[in-house]
Amino acid sequence: MNRRSSLKKLATVTALGLVGVEIHAVQKQSNVALPKQPRGPQPLYFFTKALQWLPLEDVPQVTKDMGFTGIDLPVRSNGFFDIDQMAAKLPPVIKASENLGLATPVLTTEMTLAKMSEWEGFLRVLSGEGIKHYRMGWMPFPSKNIVSELNSLNDQMKKVADLHAKYGVCGHYQNHAGSRIGGSVWEIYHLLDGINPDHIGVQFDLRHAAVEGYQSYENVFYMISDKIRSFDLKDFVWGKNPKGKGDVPVNVPLGEGNVNFELLLKHPKFTDPSMPKIIHAEYDLGGAEHGKKDPTMEPREILRKISKDVVAYGELMG
Repeated sequence: MNRRSSLKKLATVTALGLVGVEIHAVQKQSNVALPKQPRGPQPLYFFTKALQWLPLEDVPQVTKDMGFTGIDLPVRSNGFFDIDQMAAKLPPVIKASENLGLATPVLTTEMTLAKMSEWEGFLRVLSGEGIKHYRMGWMPFPSKNIVSELNSLNDQMKKVADLHAKYGVCGHYQNHAGSRIGGSVWEIYHLLDGINPDHIGVQFDLRHAAVEGYQSYENVFYMISDKIRSFDLKDFVWGKNPKGKGDVPVNVPLGEGNVNFELLLKHPKFTDPSMPKIIHAEYDLGGAEHGKKDPTMEPREILRKISKDVVAYGELMG
């Protein structure tokens, strides 16, 4: 039997309850009672990039078995499928989620201003399928004239926001450490200035905000909070840079690092049931954390580790 067949067989077994049994064992070890839903503010989604080694049709059931209430589906060139296949591949995922009692999926995409000609058709499909939230792709700075570039891009984003208003869909721009637009939360503040956040809002990532704003991340959180329409949840510690001097952020399981999740719990945006809370598993999963379809870690161990994040969420947020 080849590896793909083995994984599909495992997925079938998982859908019949293997993961639920393992969650129970994990929670028993943690002295946490097995809940009907995860403890803490809802809805709790899982960014399923780390499940791209599974057949797509099994992802909703596996995600539910691990304790989540919704899926964040990568719809991009390195995801389960790209936007040109949405009309065919989205409906079965949405129907499966609905049948399982999961929330309507949210999407992660590569939609940027460079795809302007494709945006209306993209939004038309999402609106027709009842999807209200998706994450945009990151954009680079066209030049080093940062302020003027942000002003120019803001004008273009206002036109895109009008399209979102037309179709009743909200696009989310995520803050992400690095040199692209949104490495600093301040950049997103200017990028989306004057735009209704119900049309284009922010997917706030406290982990990345803490990396880029080591001692000022609380300030940018409060500054941007009115624009937030979803939250990413992940954790990190500082570690030595294996390629040279200095420290680098190292991703770790939820609750094992430096991220101050109490900051979120103090704010009504986080407890708002209309705000997706999305756990990202970006620590070592044998390559599954990078979306690899042939991870070196055993499938059972991957699912066990991700399930522990649901337990940790309950302990941190419950």
